[in-house]
Amino acid sequence: TIVVIHSVDPLIPESIFALLPVVAVVWPDIPGQESGNGLAYILYGTSSPSGKLPFTIAKQRSDYGTAVKDGNDQYPEGLFIDYRHFDKNSIVPRYEFGFGLSHTTFAYSNLSISNLSTAAPSKGLAPGGLKALYNIAATVSATITNNGTVEGKEVAQLCISLPSSAPESPPKQLRGFSKLNLNGKATVDVRREDLSFWDVGSRSWVLRKGNFEVAVGARPRDERPIGTVES
Repeated sequence: TIVVIHSVDPLIPESIFALLPVVAVVWPDIPGQESGNGLAYILYGTSSPSGKLPFTIAKQRSDYGTAVKDGNDQYPEGLFIDYRHFDKNSIVPRYEFGFGLSHTTFAYSNLSISNLSTAAPSKGLAPGGLKALYNIAATVSATITNNGTVEGKEVAQLCISLPSSAPESPPKQLRGFSKLNLNGKATVDVRREDLSFWDVGSRSWVLRKGNFEVAVGARPRDERPIGTVES
């Protein structure tokens, strides 16, 4: 049995897996007019899926650690929502954020990280904040190789961990991604904002000294070669 789920939000599928001999799950979100053809292409191998989950699918609702509330919400969870909450509390989900299979597999190699830029930050404002936040601080790249015989696309995801000198922060944070067809090099520019955190006391973005752990993989929990960039 192959289960097809049309949903824009995560749901708990444990009861489905308990009742049926499920061998696969296809999650196409909201169906459009080509939904039938698209599903047939995927199920019969004409096309290889390459989508990634934009949220975590838990094994039980309480694993999310938060819920919709009436009235004022003080957001006590802070930055620790979805995959950041699961990583902080070492909770094993059914399917993690960024997860997605295809009819082939990909290998990651040759992780390359440039030195942190020493150029003076830009001055002034830009739409969305300070211009300096959008300065390129470093460039990260990795070689992606299709291991199989089926044509497919891969979404390489860049995650960064802040140094110990920064306040409590999520273990990993998605900071960029690149979608590749077949083999190639995924290259992602890292902005100053990607390495910074919002300091409530000074009401400003702060980039602390230390080693930033950098990883490029198929999803945040993917175990791929890890490098560092030093500030």
